[in-house]
Amino acid sequence: MALLLAADIGGTKSDLAIIDLLQQPGADTVRHKRYRNREFTDFETILADFLSNSPVPEYGCLGVAAVIKNDTANLTNLDWSLSQETLQEQFGLKKVWLINDLTAVCASLPLLRKDELFTIQTGQPANHGIRAVIAPGTGLGEGFLLNRENCLFPQGSEGGHCDFAPLNKEQEKLLSFMQQKYRPVSYELLCSGLGIPHIFDYFSTTDIPRDAKRFALITAAIDRTPFIVEGAHAKTVCPLCAKTLSVFLEILGSEAGNLALKTYCVDGLFIGGGILPRLVEHVSFTPFLANFRQKEKMTKLMESIPVHIIMKKDAALLGSAHYGRHLYQSYKLPTTDNH
Repeated sequence: MALLLAADIGGTKSDLAIIDLLQQPGADTVRHKRYRNREFTDFETILADFLSNSPVPEYGCLGVAAVIKNDTANLTNLDWSLSQETLQEQFGLKKVWLINDLTAVCASLPLLRKDELFTIQTGQPANHGIRAVIAPGTGLGEGFLLNRENCLFPQGSEGGHCDFAPLNKEQEKLLSFMQQKYRPVSYELLCSGLGIPHIFDYFSTTDIPRDAKRFALITAAIDRTPFIVEGAHAKTVCPLCAKTLSVFLEILGSEAGNLALKTYCVDGLFIGGGILPRLVEHVSFTPFLANFRQKEKMTKLMESIPVHIIMKKDAALLGSAHYGRHLYQSYKLPTTDNH
């Protein structure tokens, strides 16, 4: 066996798996476990626990919600830092690769089955074109995939931190509200688990009706996002929650359209993260699609781009394993001596 540690390390949770690189994808998982990050002080403690009951891997490919620089990852929404060299030395690994978590999600796209996607716009896919991913989770991830002629190139980015541009007077007022606390205001501050409460707080200052019990529940919660999302589609819908979610989808749709235009992802725009899968069959995605398509002269192009929600919960873990397999194969190639 040649064992690979694959991981998806986010702001809220960490998924870890041991993969047998000599087995085919789908039949290669030796062990898998999910951890809640708030229960640990650092990733090394999580890894030590995981490996205490696992076969010892030789290699590691870790998708991290962080900027990766000089083989070090400083998580964007968590006070953790990972070092490739430290992980290799502390856990006896021959080689560790740190990759952005959206690079990992993008790497998973070729492996996703049709039943692991929920299509909200069929479009007209262009085979072997570029695919893009926007992923509202704890933060807002963005990336793209080049996959043609047996060449796989997934790449995450930090596009979620670009400046938010309001589309109408209502969003202009939202921006002014946000600027009282943040300058500049990024899309991540509105299109994420961190952002939904910001939109909720703004509309709480308006005369939009609200369900008193739901409002009290949200106000008392440490993590308010799940309660706001639930309030938008519960049996007793809270108008304030419904308005919050509708504007969230409008802004997310607009930024997804920006990403699609900049990457020319004619083979599809894929929505990752944990928020939208929970909304499938509960809410209308019309606000998202209307703003995704509304791109001046490019409306017809936007209507032709397929849009899918990734329903597979561990897509980033799958992508880390898939990309790690490619990196391992390159790492094991014999070097050529030209002398």
